[in-house]
Amino acid sequence: MPSFTGDPRHERLVAVLVPLLRRSCPPGAGGFGGVYELRLGVDEAEELGGVALIRSAMRKAGRTLGWVKLQTFGGSYPQVAVAGVVDRREVPAEFAAVEEYELQRARAAAEVIGRTFEDGKPRAVPGSVFVVAQEFRAAYAEGVAG
Repeated sequence: MPSFTGDPRHERLVAVLVPLLRRSCPPGAGGFGGVYELRLGVDEAEELGGVALIRSAMRKAGRTLGWVKLQTFGGSYPQVAVAGVVDRREVPAEFAAVEEYELQRARAAAEVIGRTFEDGKPRAVPGSVFVVAQEFRAAYAEGVAG
């Protein structure tokens, strides 16, 4: 992977991603269990520096949070560019909240999808790729303006 050291786009992305990655960690889990996946239009990802730069920024942001064992993934496809990072550290027993949090998120998503199916009204699922992309865009725009 190329080095993005000194690239201002990289540093800007790291600054934007650190709080977003921190928020992806389950409450009460001591910063463990974070997962962040970003899906953007291909042109939008290229304007930010490309998927490789975004993945590198995610890696650096995760390490800033102490994610010493992490995994990044991503690529560009005809309609979408995907980049993500997963905290792969083993979760200490005292932070069992991670597993319960994931179960609660899955139940909430299923409930929202079920309600949408019943009445036909589309709803955004918290943590969904649509919501995450909107939050990222807002944070990035604020970071560029600020």
